[in-house]
Amino acid sequence: MMGWSMNVLAVAIGGSLGALCRYGLTVLFAQGPLQRLIGGISHLVGGEAGFATTLANLLGCLLLGSLYQWTESLADLGETPLSPHMLLAIRVGILGSLTTFSTLVGDITVLSSEGRVAASLTMLSVNLVGGCALFLLAAASVRGLLS
Repeated sequence: MMGWSMNVLAVAIGGSLGALCRYGLTVLFAQGPLQRLIGGISHLVGGEAGFATTLANLLGCLLLGSLYQWTESLADLGETPLSPHMLLAIRVGILGSLTTFSTLVGDITVLSSEGRVAASLTMLSVNLVGGCALFLLAAASVRGLLS
């Protein structure tokens, strides 16, 4: 029972941190001081809120790819860099809460219902293709650094 409860605690703490990071990005880009900075490009993904969602998803993919390759590379050497609870807290908790497929789907659905199909498709494409590309790029970069 101790392992299960530690897993739940790890995900809960990590999830809280990831959710706060996600909210922070939204405040910074959609409502806060960085809104003016992205004004010129945010319309491509439906506005500032869509930009914050896209940034959170892409950042999460980049971090997850880096973490994946780092832990795999060290495991190949017989090393365990982080405890299983810490990995669970980061992968499922922090990065799971930071990235948000449901928000992405909601944003693209609203854009489509408003007749902004091009912005909707751009947002979907950037998140999916960009996310996969950043995951692979991060993994390759970490692999290169560690070899």
